[in-house]
Amino acid sequence: MPIGTAASTPTSDLDEALGLDVRRDVRIPARDGLELSANLFLPRAAGTNDGPAARLPAILNMDPYRKDDWSAGWDLSLAAYLAERGYAYCRLDVRGTGSSDGVAVDEYTEAETLDGHDTVEWLAAQPWCTGAVGMWGLSYGGFTSIQVAATRPPHLRAIVAVQATDDRYTDDVHYVGGAMTVSELAQYAVSQVAMNALPALPSSWGADWLDRWRERLEATPVWLFRWAREQRDGPYWRRGSLAPDHGRIEAAVLQLAGWMDEYVDAAFRMQARCTNSAGRRTIVGPWVHGLPHSASPAPNIDWLHETVRWFDRWLKGADTGADREPALTWFQRDPTPPERFPARLNGRWQALAVWPPAGQQQRTLWLGAGSLEPAATGPDRIDRFEHQPTAGSRGGSLCWGAGHPPNGLAADLRLENDNGPTYTSAPLEAPLDVLGVPVAILHVRAGQPVAHLVVRLGDVAPDGPVEQVSEGILNLTHRESHEHPTPLEPGRQYEVRVPLRAAGYRFPAGHRVQLSVAGAHWPVIWPSPGAGQLAIHHGPRAPSRLELPLVPAARELVAPPGFRGEPPALRTVGSETSEPSVWETDDDPEAGTFTIRTHEGESSVLPDGASTLYVGETLAMTASEREPGSGRFENACEYRLERDGRRIVVVADGATLASASSYDMRVGLRVELDGAPFFEREWSEEIPRDLN
Repeated sequence: MPIGTAASTPTSDLDEALGLDVRRDVRIPARDGLELSANLFLPRAAGTNDGPAARLPAILNMDPYRKDDWSAGWDLSLAAYLAERGYAYCRLDVRGTGSSDGVAVDEYTEAETLDGHDTVEWLAAQPWCTGAVGMWGLSYGGFTSIQVAATRPPHLRAIVAVQATDDRYTDDVHYVGGAMTVSELAQYAVSQVAMNALPALPSSWGADWLDRWRERLEATPVWLFRWAREQRDGPYWRRGSLAPDHGRIEAAVLQLAGWMDEYVDAAFRMQARCTNSAGRRTIVGPWVHGLPHSASPAPNIDWLHETVRWFDRWLKGADTGADREPALTWFQRDPTPPERFPARLNGRWQALAVWPPAGQQQRTLWLGAGSLEPAATGPDRIDRFEHQPTAGSRGGSLCWGAGHPPNGLAADLRLENDNGPTYTSAPLEAPLDVLGVPVAILHVRAGQPVAHLVVRLGDVAPDGPVEQVSEGILNLTHRESHEHPTPLEPGRQYEVRVPLRAAGYRFPAGHRVQLSVAGAHWPVIWPSPGAGQLAIHHGPRAPSRLELPLVPAARELVAPPGFRGEPPALRTVGSETSEPSVWETDDDPEAGTFTIRTHEGESSVLPDGASTLYVGETLAMTASEREPGSGRFENACEYRLERDGRRIVVVADGATLASASSYDMRVGLRVELDGAPFFEREWSEEIPRDLN
């Protein structure tokens, strides 16, 4: 493709202090005629603005999170780190965001992925580049790294995907087990309405930047409505998903995942299935969603050291030993007193040379009379329980991808005992080490055509507290297929498999294994419509059971790598100040509702020392005990950007009103420029519930 405009911009004192030659707003042509905006960061020692003295490999990151303000400080810090280690860094605004041309019609479009493919090849063709290119990213940027790698750009040698997914339907913010999410789906969509409404740099768009900004505001749709219409898996969700064709990736893949993050299952799948990649390595730590050097809970690792070792091996051909590290290194959790925001989890690092291990064993525990038994004995029994729409709100996590405050982890699961039956083993006589995806195989009957099962695996300590080890959710209409769900026949008994999130955990001797079952998890998923009763059948004629994948025998384990525990040596660029986070609950017995309210906010001084950015978000989520399936989600996201003497305020707010038959959604957008109204719009759509 043609070489894009790569004119150098004036180097600031900060760029020089960081040892960088920064080329901002480089225009890279897309194959459909649009121009994408990138910032290029080269080591100053590499040469002059006319070209580096020695050629360098390049690393690309692409996402919609605004390289010129929201992520500007981090980009400079990371670029300086990489430059010191002999890399050029390219930060690209995906089309329709930041200073790139176009309209952000949705996330992970085919055009966006092709843009990434072509940018890899553009970088490889630059006179300062060796022709070797890598990609990395956290979350969205990890997704794009995987998606672009699947197109096999000839010069893409390796990727580093941090907390990312291979499957947009089963493992992302939209649906869990076929059930629509509450605290993540609309929250993320509305926050992106706000972020996508911020303008490009005026210098990028020229004298008519205000007109172009207004045109983009008019043209950019709300992503939420399309996501909510697509309640079944299908062609829409396969776009941007590597699954089921993992063999498309040939580049070497390093993955970093967290037990408390919603994308951990994808890391295990990709390690097992990306068999055509040049090399594969996966590291799973104890973390929530975030970068492994700072995400809670500890222990943390210097993941950038591991990243550079990976790129040195595959982009420079250096013998770093990274390709000889264990295929899977994981933090095996030990019991830790349950709390919402633990600073540290107990445990140790373990490693396997191969994943999955050949002939992995499992332990099966059979449901008994409130018990988990080593064999299916005793009479047939039925445990009946009511669908309680607010189950999960007192002891469960706030969202499936729990993270930093106010998105807390599960508390003591005893708080959830009234929501359904629990089954607890006898005290263990020896430690039980679990690694992989636990599965609950349950014989279930429901009194309504749509129902959910929420299954939790817990560790009961000798003194009583129950720590959550893992959780699984299944919309029972999806029991056979996410593509072709079918309603339940009330009163009919079904055998269903409920996969739980992957876990790596040691149950010590004297502790007890617990399986708990409920019909909802508020506010992770919308409650199923309609009141009704569920029943778990167990016994010889209904062999309900829990299957736990086990850590292989000690002789199959290998020595784990010695990770650096200190954070990477990153330069501080700009500053951030966070507001105290809020997580409030309101249990209203008179109205029969339970409401959770959260707020978080952060102010940043951008790298120029003068510009500022504020981001704040408030959520309110209400479920009704009296009208199962009904509920209300409201959020508001505000951005305030002050730069070059202009003050921009963007507020996006949304509301979803769920009934037994539909999701009534509304999104509003209001933009102010220098204290005066600039743009305002509202969207709304009522979307039928499709067995959801």
